[in-house]
Amino acid sequence: MGEARWVLAVDHGTSTTSGAVADVDPDDGWTRVSTVAVDGAAELPSVVLSRSDGVVLAGRPALDAAHADPQAAVLRARDYLGAATGGRDDALLATWPRPTTAVNVATALIARVLQAESGRRGSAPTVLALVHPPSWTDPATGRAALTAAGRSALRAVEGAVDTEVALVPAPVAAAVRLGGSGPVVVVDLGGGGTEIAVVDRSEGEHGTTAAVLRPGTRTVDVGAESLDDALTQLVLDRARPELADRIRFSADPDAHRAWFWLRRGVHDAKARLGSDGVVDIAVPVLPPENPGPGTVRITHADLGPLFAPALEQVGAATLDLLGDDRAPLLVRGGIAALPGVRDWLAARTGCALAGVEDPGATSSTGLVCGAAAWAADRAALGR
Repeated sequence: MGEARWVLAVDHGTSTTSGAVADVDPDDGWTRVSTVAVDGAAELPSVVLSRSDGVVLAGRPALDAAHADPQAAVLRARDYLGAATGGRDDALLATWPRPTTAVNVATALIARVLQAESGRRGSAPTVLALVHPPSWTDPATGRAALTAAGRSALRAVEGAVDTEVALVPAPVAAAVRLGGSGPVVVVDLGGGGTEIAVVDRSEGEHGTTAAVLRPGTRTVDVGAESLDDALTQLVLDRARPELADRIRFSADPDAHRAWFWLRRGVHDAKARLGSDGVVDIAVPVLPPENPGPGTVRITHADLGPLFAPALEQVGAATLDLLGDDRAPLLVRGGIAALPGVRDWLAARTGCALAGVEDPGATSSTGLVCGAAAWAADRAALGR
């Protein structure tokens, strides 16, 4: 390993994967945390694609290639990782052009982040911290699979034989990033679903935040991916009926590509819908049903009927977890950025919002930065 010790955290999520690094500032001796840029961005799509020539693409290159060959792409694999073991009996998510498991997908995405930072520094991290949902309580599945993916990714990094692979629950990482003391309720509106947990915070030995996850979490089947699916179906409801029928029910490659292209367009437009209140979604050109370009408009008002019942489930699950107790509410995840979501959950639960004056705590990379700070404390950086 190189002389300068550093640690790396990776959050392999259902929709996106991100990384953060922690090291010691040589000028003042303080531990510093920053995000890892891959393909010029702090987040990469959680997409892996195997080409027929044997090349495996991960992140943005995989997503770009998937527009032409969506059947070769594997998406939302993190949902399957929770049931995997990292063994030979893990279910195959794809068989063509090569057999692919959830561990293979996680390995490829972790490796992109790891190799980007290791290549820049010319050394291996002291600790590779991998974020996992709090519902992954069985050490033989989920956590074992994620550990296997981390170790596999490290094999391609020179000097990584001594690197420790450590697992950190997502709410713990979020609480470390938030800082402070006392209990906090972390509501993570993630891509594959919502995880709700209570974390107790206290001051650590070296001025850091120590965080302990309380037993018992709640999982709600409400996430950004399901909202994307619902919005895509809404666009198809407003498109030409013959086009909608072909995209929904035909198995031909052109229809499959049209579905993939349309859903990615909806995903990218969702953020603008939250900020602008209205977006025009481009409808795929698919002769003869739709021979020319067109658009379908959706507005912020369309989100209410689609998302209000789901948000009510999150509020009810939060109250069920808390009982008669109340604690500050840290609401994060892609859906949390939509207007009114955080305020509605605070009003529904009677809990004050945490992180209001620290937008970074609820940002898309706040969690992985907290994981990097957790790993730095574990590795005793700066001490």
